[in-house]
Amino acid sequence: MAIERKYERDIDIMLAEEFAVSPEFAAWFLKQTKKFAEIEATVLDVYVSRSDSTGESDLVVVFDGPESNSRFALLIEDKIDAPLQPEQEARYRLRASAEMSRGDYSDYEVILCSPEAYPLTHPEAASFDSFVSYESIDCFFRTHQPLDPHTLYRANFIATAAKRSANTWTRVDDAITNTFWKAAYDIATREFPDLEMQTLELTKDSTWINFRPQDMPARPRRIYVSFKGDRGFMDLTFTGSAARLFSPLVHPYLENDMTVHQTGKSAAIRIRVEGFEVSEPLGTVLPKVRAAFTACVRLIRFYRQNCKILDKAASESVPQL
Repeated sequence: MAIERKYERDIDIMLAEEFAVSPEFAAWFLKQTKKFAEIEATVLDVYVSRSDSTGESDLVVVFDGPESNSRFALLIEDKIDAPLQPEQEARYRLRASAEMSRGDYSDYEVILCSPEAYPLTHPEAASFDSFVSYESIDCFFRTHQPLDPHTLYRANFIATAAKRSANTWTRVDDAITNTFWKAAYDIATREFPDLEMQTLELTKDSTWINFRPQDMPARPRRIYVSFKGDRGFMDLTFTGSAARLFSPLVHPYLENDMTVHQTGKSAAIRIRVEGFEVSEPLGTVLPKVRAAFTACVRLIRFYRQNCKILDKAASESVPQL
């Protein structure tokens, strides 16, 4: 027997139960986070649909760490195939800040939990601190517990929820794209270590990637450099900020070729370079890539040199909800 239609609320309830009754699942889930992956902690409280005036957190899991005053929380947004709501990730952070001010916990991460394909079709998902796929949860159920009928049912439940969006995007393996990005990665690792570039598996003709060195923060907003190769836009991005408010605050500090733009739900400081396509001959396109990488490094270093000013400006540029 299978339930054909799954809703995000169904996933919320299932995960809440796992956090509440399975220390093994809770420990595995923590390993998928960036900030708390190495911490041994126990689940203290689990909340479903916790809300305030800024909206609703699908799932809030509060952990008790090994040190005194070391409670922390995972705020989890579940998505099957619906788009993110305006400022949704930013409003999670507002709720977390309010909960910390009440003393509920002292640290947090905002996590997107969805099918693997979801972030590939919703680029705004990059603003979340961590990502845990439905497919990885399915794999956990099948490999970390006795595969009795109850566990198998749960594995199938979340696996079939993942399939609802699996057909909306398919990676097209392309030799030309692969060759281009391998060459770009080799250049980045040799000549531009500030980028901390990771190896990539991108679909045919892809020219957009993100860079977030480890010292660039993920909260209270995620800050990263968005590399939009075909457009020639290199954007130092501040999630959950309005450019119209951000621009006058940072304008005195910008370098001559830097401008401020609204990019989705984020404000971005942009440097323009010559755009390119991966299909261009390597001898033609790689000099353009070097120029783009140079601009990205400038933005990273600009942030490092002015982080207090920029962080303050971004905090003062949150749009009215």
